[in-house]
Amino acid sequence: MQAESKIALDCPYCGESIYQTVAWFKNSYFTCPACDKGLSANQFDAAINALEQAFDQNIEALLAEEPQSGGCCGSKKTDSCCGKH
Repeated sequence: MQAESKIALDCPYCGESIYQTVAWFKNSYFTCPACDKGLSANQFDAAINALEQAFDQNIEALLAEEPQSGGCCGSKKTDSCCGKH
């Protein structure tokens, strides 16, 4: 998962969604923007790890998929381009 990706996780204290980058949640200490209570990265480790694992599996699945059709524009024709490009 890219460090710049933004995700929303709920604050364990107030329940409000915190929408920040993955890197922000990996900081050792930070505060909830809604309730100002102190939070630490280990409170979100399990959720971050699950998201990163799901993201990586999705990327692997997308890279492993075969193209749906042979043509450059989605047509079944494979011997030449459709002429639209």
